[in-house]
Amino acid sequence: MSFEKRKYHKKVLSDSGLSVSWIRCLDVSPLFAEYVWLNIPVFDLTQLGMGLIYGIPPSDYLPYKVDYQYSSPTVEEMGQGIWANFTPTYYELVYKWMADLKTYIEEHVSEEFAPAVSPIAEKKARYGITPYETGLYDPTATRDFIRSTFYKLFQMRTSRVSFFVVSDEVERELGIVGSTNEHIMVRLNLMFSLQLGAFVLGLAVLGVSPLSSVENGKVTVPVVLPSGEVVDVRFRRMEDAQLGFILGVTPLGLGMLVSEKGVYKLPDGKRNPPSINLLFEKCKGIFNRLSLTPFAYGNYNRASEMADPHRSDRTTQYHELQTQRRMVEEWVERMLPAEEKNPVRLRAYKNAVLQLVGWRAKRHRWGFEGWESMVEWDFKEWWLGYWGQQGLNRSVLSSLYEGARWLRNLRERKKELGRKLSRVRRRLALSPAT
Repeated sequence: MSFEKRKYHKKVLSDSGLSVSWIRCLDVSPLFAEYVWLNIPVFDLTQLGMGLIYGIPPSDYLPYKVDYQYSSPTVEEMGQGIWANFTPTYYELVYKWMADLKTYIEEHVSEEFAPAVSPIAEKKARYGITPYETGLYDPTATRDFIRSTFYKLFQMRTSRVSFFVVSDEVERELGIVGSTNEHIMVRLNLMFSLQLGAFVLGLAVLGVSPLSSVENGKVTVPVVLPSGEVVDVRFRRMEDAQLGFILGVTPLGLGMLVSEKGVYKLPDGKRNPPSINLLFEKCKGIFNRLSLTPFAYGNYNRASEMADPHRSDRTTQYHELQTQRRMVEEWVERMLPAEEKNPVRLRAYKNAVLQLVGWRAKRHRWGFEGWESMVEWDFKEWWLGYWGQQGLNRSVLSSLYEGARWLRNLRERKKELGRKLSRVRRRLALSPAT
């Protein structure tokens, strides 16, 4: 057995690996809490605000609607190495306002502000429900980009290529109207600046968000625009950053005039609207499940497999995936011309071709819908542009793409490997004892 396989088993699947990982999760829990509360609300609330502008219901937004409930395994499941059950939470089945924009507006938006957004809801069409030509449909690519891809792009931004440049490339290949990208960036900057520069209910984090002086009911916070310019913006409420029109900051036509009374209905005059309460509950659940992470990574691993890596199907699965990776990397090294083979560029070309395989073969799809919405030719053009911006030779990249005749089959094999083990173990756990 290779050193790589034994190392993976020792760190992830063995008794000691699970124990050490569990302790490390407890160690980093304060940092994880900071990450959760300083990032997830900003993105989710940005999406909710943009949903009112673009007419997209909350159930379309990922990861806002992504959540899981944990349950302990049965004896039969434990016998098959299933140490944790994570069941997706389908919020739209519990909260009707999530799936219907009109209901969302009725339950969340104040009577004064509702007329500004109701026409959007009345014209909005839903695929498979609204009769053809009786409503307005979003282009699939645009909806996928707004609802999740920009979030994933922000997470994956690199020091070489900024989030704005990368998202602009995706937007261009998808054929999205040019102001969408700028609008998203502005909203994120507004929300982050408001969170870190003032204490605004619904967004502030205790111990991080400072108390700011209020003048005429507003606070002033510096905000960085996509152009790099820093401007002072006056805020009254979180809604100003979420969906308000701010002259010289938000793109024309992509914002609303927010009154002094605000946008949301506040039950009993004090409580948060249901969508924000749901977000807070989700964030608490994410943090509380941190200690379950080692068991999620160690799932589908029997006790005998935990003791002996030679018996571990998970280790075998990992080995097959790594064999695929090495096959791709060795192929790239053979294909590259000699002048492109210095260690730094060689690694970059390998990463580029691995991206060709991985980004359109994700089992956990959220955030990658934008690339999956592209036809193969558009994805190729985006890929060439992305790696070309990082200094790789476009003609060499093109020859690698054309030479990768195994690409489609390898993507399918990768997805099947990811599904196979969990499917087999669950079937065995449900089989009657013989």
